[in-house]
Amino acid sequence: MPWFSPPGPSRPATVSVFPSSGSRKCVGAGVLLPGNRVLTAAHVVNMALGREDAEDTAHPGNETVLRVRVGHHWQDARVKVWIPVRDRKKTDWRGDLAVLQLPHNLPPNLVPPPWLEVREGMRVCAWDPSGQPEFSLALCEVIAVKPEYEFAVVDTTRSAVPIGHGYSGGPVWCNEERAVVGMMVAKVNGVPRAHDRRRVDDLSWFLPTQRIRRELDAEGVAHLLDPTPDTDEPDTSSEAFDLADILSRKVDGTKQLARSGRVVAKKCGLGHPRDRSAPSVEEFARVLLTHPRALAELTQALSAKPGAVAELLEVGARIPQCALLTHTERERLNRLLASLPHDIVATVPTLVHDALPDIDLPDALHTDPDWQNADTASAPLAALLDQLERNRRAPATERSHSPLLPALVCFVLHVAAASPDPNGADLVGWCAKVVRRTQGHQAALEERLAHAKGLAWRLAAPNQNAPRLLVRLRKVDGKGDNCRFTLRMWSRKSTTWQRVRVDERQARDTADTAATIFNTASTLLRPGTRPIVELLLDRADLDLNPHWWMAPGPLNTHRALGVEFPVVFTCPELVEQGCDAEFLRERKKRLNRGVLVRIDASVSSLDEVYGRLAGEMDAVGVVIGEVDPAFRELVVQYCLAVGMPVVLFERGGQDWARAESRLVRDAPATLPMTVREYRRDSFKEPAVHLGRPVLAWCDDTGPPPGDLYLDDPSEELA
Repeated sequence: MPWFSPPGPSRPATVSVFPSSGSRKCVGAGVLLPGNRVLTAAHVVNMALGREDAEDTAHPGNETVLRVRVGHHWQDARVKVWIPVRDRKKTDWRGDLAVLQLPHNLPPNLVPPPWLEVREGMRVCAWDPSGQPEFSLALCEVIAVKPEYEFAVVDTTRSAVPIGHGYSGGPVWCNEERAVVGMMVAKVNGVPRAHDRRRVDDLSWFLPTQRIRRELDAEGVAHLLDPTPDTDEPDTSSEAFDLADILSRKVDGTKQLARSGRVVAKKCGLGHPRDRSAPSVEEFARVLLTHPRALAELTQALSAKPGAVAELLEVGARIPQCALLTHTERERLNRLLASLPHDIVATVPTLVHDALPDIDLPDALHTDPDWQNADTASAPLAALLDQLERNRRAPATERSHSPLLPALVCFVLHVAAASPDPNGADLVGWCAKVVRRTQGHQAALEERLAHAKGLAWRLAAPNQNAPRLLVRLRKVDGKGDNCRFTLRMWSRKSTTWQRVRVDERQARDTADTAATIFNTASTLLRPGTRPIVELLLDRADLDLNPHWWMAPGPLNTHRALGVEFPVVFTCPELVEQGCDAEFLRERKKRLNRGVLVRIDASVSSLDEVYGRLAGEMDAVGVVIGEVDPAFRELVVQYCLAVGMPVVLFERGGQDWARAESRLVRDAPATLPMTVREYRRDSFKEPAVHLGRPVLAWCDDTGPPPGDLYLDDPSEELA
């Protein structure tokens, strides 16, 4: 027999036997057997058939139908085995067994219980087959097992419920052993001895397992009590072989193997023998392969043997169904995440991208709207944790050759970095314990945590906390504001970009283009924060002025794009082909403290522009004053090409100096929001705010450059 056994039920399913006449009055009980069979007492069958003599020995007939209820499932059963009462004496009662065959399969949760031989002193219970155990459970103690008479006696003195009529045929259940030890028959009749303080009313007797098995064996059907044999073929996979080999080499002897087996069985809800035996290494390996958390539990039990743990973890990484966490670790993580503010939980899809940008997860876990609802977020969160547990390892940071950590730990560290204390500290502590058990490096954990905190800090910096909408505009035809465009869009709520599903082949006029951008940008609004709309323009289209494009509003009104959202633009062609990437990166680092170089009418050539910028390492951008419009467009292109992340100029020609003085008061990093506010004010008070500021901006890397130029219309969108 196997050493590990399936988890036994807290008690067997209630089996009730009813008359075939359709009466709802239960006449007795039964015990579910394998093969959709039920064991009951023969006298219960006689009562169900309405026979005057409950001890009638005549076979009911193979076609006789009885009504049987197993749990809440009703079926018509027929008598398969008939062992009537015989040798009826005062202290003897042989036979009285019947096996009923059910015609249909039962639900998988109705599992036949195992059988165990009874012993004196066992604490057992029995119940009325009415199906209301909270009112009919009789707690008993086996006080006598009489081999010579082949029956056993139970005492219900301490039970609030006595064994009564209708218990016949039901199981005598030992909760400690999770097994049936006999079948209830009747009350004890007679007068107790003078020295025996027990009342006869408190005594009942039953047929023990030993007796039932002998009775069935005489009929050639003793196998009906046995569990369904396991017909699965032995696992011959390399993982099964490797696990068995590790257990043979690394676990010291039968004693430690038995101790480890008991720990794994208890944690995984499996049964095991109560003796000092141990499972075979082959059976142990099979449990590790079939129960998702068994291997994690074993590494916990073998924590004093780091060599064994290391080898087990290496094999576990090759087993798709093997979960990372122990039961305790997962329950602890569930509690910690449940205690987080919902505004943190709602950002989980974004945090996954930040922590594991290349991980392959179902789309629903990224986009499911349930994340936004505190009442429904628990389901996708649980599914996400299940997925991440099976993605075994991930780099500690994006650096090459960085130490590896479990993917789930990387994700939790990013959640911790975004969470307030004490939530964040508790999550970091949880990660440290998991890394310790899985033999990860503390340095890798600290490196990943620092990386996560760096991302969180960047999100809190000016402009970086704002969500973004990146729009690639390509002109199809037209001139000026009367053009038609195709567009491709990406959105970003934190540090990871996602493609926006939109018809990229449709040519749109400026109003339709602005309306599409409006609708998408509105989905990125957060309390107190507006998304930055970044337009990617071709070099020939830098003279466009989309900030003032109008989209239809309610009641025949219009909305200006640059009034409601910070709108900036750049030219990928110039930025990527013209400038030094390292030069541009260094400029971006100084956006909060750098200076803007002014190009005014005294500058008339690009060589002079170069002279103004040369050697100015603190210069992060250019402000173009009132210069000739044709030269202005040339200066804009030059500044983008040489790697200036900020270029501020105007398209209006009226009172630009006054607008310029107001816009450059604060740090360059604040310009997207400052320019939007100025456009808003000029919309409200056009006579006062005459300038028309335009901002070329390059403070972010955006999606992968190759993705910006993919024009295949069949490409799957995120």
